[in-house]
Amino acid sequence: MTVELAHPSTEPLGSRSPIEPAHPRWWFISTTPGRILSIGVILAILGGLSAFATSTTINQRQQALTTVLNHTEPLSFAAGRLYTTLSVADAAAATAFIAQAEPRTVRQRYEQAITDAAVAVTRASSGLTDEPLVQLLGRINAELAVYTGLIEIARTNNRAGNPVGSSYLSEASALMQSRILPDAQQLYRQTSERVDSETTASTQIPAPVILVVVTTVIFGAFAHRWLARRTKRRINPGLVVGALAILIMVVWVGTALAISTSGSRSAKNTAAESLKTVTNLSITAQQARADETLSLIRRGDEEVRQQSFYQRIDAMHTQLDEYLSRGDAVDKTDLHDAGQLLARWRQANDRINAYISVGNYQAATQVALGNGEDDSSPAFDKLDEALRKTMEQSRNQLRTDILNARQGLSGATVGGVVLSLGAAIAVALGLWPRLNEYR
Repeated sequence: MTVELAHPSTEPLGSRSPIEPAHPRWWFISTTPGRILSIGVILAILGGLSAFATSTTINQRQQALTTVLNHTEPLSFAAGRLYTTLSVADAAAATAFIAQAEPRTVRQRYEQAITDAAVAVTRASSGLTDEPLVQLLGRINAELAVYTGLIEIARTNNRAGNPVGSSYLSEASALMQSRILPDAQQLYRQTSERVDSETTASTQIPAPVILVVVTTVIFGAFAHRWLARRTKRRINPGLVVGALAILIMVVWVGTALAISTSGSRSAKNTAAESLKTVTNLSITAQQARADETLSLIRRGDEEVRQQSFYQRIDAMHTQLDEYLSRGDAVDKTDLHDAGQLLARWRQANDRINAYISVGNYQAATQVALGNGEDDSSPAFDKLDEALRKTMEQSRNQLRTDILNARQGLSGATVGGVVLSLGAAIAVALGLWPRLNEYR
């Protein structure tokens, strides 16, 4: 029997088609253990994001409040102090000039005001970084030197009995009223606006934190429900502990942010507004005093000075009534009699004007500088002292509110991070036994 072998070229060839994998790509994710693992990874990421968002938000607020407390507020106070002391110096210089024998107390008030203004310039210059404000402060400093020079020339001529002294004093006062004080007001306004803006920034709603935490809670609830249905176990201890950790973090951080926001808003809407109002009242009072005394020096424009005085007194009445009517204003005890003091001051000025109208400048000067209850000086001095005390209280309240707002955030960063990461670890420990069931 003969067996014929096929030619090699006629043998059938093996199939060269690629071997398909047993499972499609990413098949593991579609399985129950894959989904459990995916849930764990997502919850861990959300927990990390919660920790990051919480710590970042709280740190930013703490840094903003620290900047206000250590830099912005002292700078604004120095600018306000400069604005106030310049007005005090101008009023004291005019008051000293009209006295026949320059009162030592009035002269000391002027010298102290100039010293305080120089100190305020130094403090403000150490905290300024914006070039326009630096130039503005430099201009104030240069003009202040010119002003003090004019005052000394006026004082020297006044002692020698030279009438030209009044011209130098008028020139100095015009420089103060038309150039130096407006520049100081601009500096004070801009630095006060910085305090307001930076304080407001610390009261904004933390949207990133809320978004991340809400997402974590919603996804955690969905994961727990899905896991309960798939594994036939109603409660997963790890997810429950993680949810409790997130709940505690929300309560802790939310309370801290609420306390901080309340302090920041009180600082901005109550203390800062009170400080600005009382500062403006004090400056207006000093300018009114300068108008009153200059009307005794510059003969011929008394009517202009009188009109300016009455306008300032009316403006102070309006500001004072608005301030006292506010329920959230800083302690108003010292200003309780301010309205009566303004009325007494105005009545004394009416007497001054009556004497000036008949040419009795000596009697008018006596009313302006006298120590009687019906004279100008006692009413002005008491009003000035009340405003000074209220300014100190307002500033102390402002710094206290900012400090409380910053302290309210103490520990919230560490607590938020620990609880968020703890929640992630608890979730991992809760899901691990479920994954082991699919070995």
